[in-house]
Amino acid sequence: MAPETSEITTRDVLQQINRRLELIESDVRAVSEKLDVSVQTLNEKIDTSVQTLRDENAASDGKREVSVQTLNDKIDTSAQTLNGKIDTSVQKLHEKIDTYFRWTIGIVLASWLSTMGTILFKGSL
Repeated sequence: MAPETSEITTRDVLQQINRRLELIESDVRAVSEKLDVSVQTLNEKIDTSVQTLRDENAASDGKREVSVQTLNDKIDTSAQTLNGKIDTSVQKLHEKIDTYFRWTIGIVLASWLSTMGTILFKGSL
């Protein structure tokens, strides 16, 4: 008698293949779930980072607007001060010109009267 050998049937082979495929499928599903969780976590971190950057940018814009407004106010104040000084200087210059003009007219009139008086005085002698 020959020793008994156990024969593996096609059904046994297919059952082993099916079991191994089930194990592989469950491993792939577990990896897929882990990957989904990791991707979701990464998306949340990216969203949080983007929102933080947007908030910082908005705060920076607000500070920049305040700085620009402050700078505009300073420029307006300086311009008004400068205009006031220019107006005062122009007014003083006009007053000086008026004074010099009056002195010039006075001297011209005095010279003219003196000349006319001399001419008339010599003419009567």
